[in-house]
Amino acid sequence: MRTSLCKIMVLAALIFGFLFMVSHNGLQKDKMSTEFKPFVSVGNNTFLAWGRKLLNSGGGTEANGQCSKDDIKIIQGTLPPQPSGIPTYRVEIINTCAIGCAIGDIKVYCGGFTSANLINPTIFKHLPNEDFCLVNNGAPLKGGAMVSFIYTTTFMYKSFSVSSVTCPSS
Repeated sequence: MRTSLCKIMVLAALIFGFLFMVSHNGLQKDKMSTEFKPFVSVGNNTFLAWGRKLLNSGGGTEANGQCSKDDIKIIQGTLPPQPSGIPTYRVEIINTCAIGCAIGDIKVYCGGFTSANLINPTIFKHLPNEDFCLVNNGAPLKGGAMVSFIYTTTFMYKSFSVSSVTCPSS
């Protein structure tokens, strides 16, 4: 009888611990977003971005009525590795233009970029015989909008940079 009571108490403690873990983890953000470490690519340099500004406060549309490739920001960071141990990264491409500028035909330098996983070509597509990738299938990205993709490879690709864009006619 005493052994059965001990077993029941141990089982109850395990169940309680499990439920506590599940409820505690449920109150937190999902694991992917809490472990995402964002980086910003500027030219050939990559920086850790502790915060990001979604809308331009100077330059681009607000300053002169025209958008530019400077309105497109590329942020990337690390995610938990694949079960096989291959590092995983997330890239976010954001139109930081504040007012009325859906920027299209965004081309990003991606020479030498590879990924062990397939990337949706309507989001990020390597152009044949070029060192550039087309973002959002060439469709305009509205002000404040973002597209993102995940890639897996041994080392973070640090050469993403905006090559060219098409701005809407005013």
